[in-house]
Amino acid sequence: MENEEKSSRSSPVKRWLILIGLFLLVQLIFFGIDGTMLEPNINDSGRLFARIGRWVLESKLFTEWITLYGYPFFNMLMTIHIIALLFQAINDIRSSVFSKNER
Repeated sequence: MENEEKSSRSSPVKRWLILIGLFLLVQLIFFGIDGTMLEPNINDSGRLFARIGRWVLESKLFTEWITLYGYPFFNMLMTIHIIALLFQAINDIRSSVFSKNER
């Protein structure tokens, strides 16, 4: 019984250490690649998906408001990653609140 409680307590901590470590690793990679010739080349074809991608990347959100990197694609990926982390945090908080109420 005690082992189950310890593993359930350490599981969110391990998960968050992995999530934050992965986020920091990706940010270091983006920082190292930004402004070099290693930036990915976005396909400029006239297809619908490419046009939508260009429209999103050229929006003010990723070119003026969120400008950690000079390459808008990295700004977009960072924003998506942060939103995913926020959803995970909300989910963990909600599950911990409801699990305490059940006991």
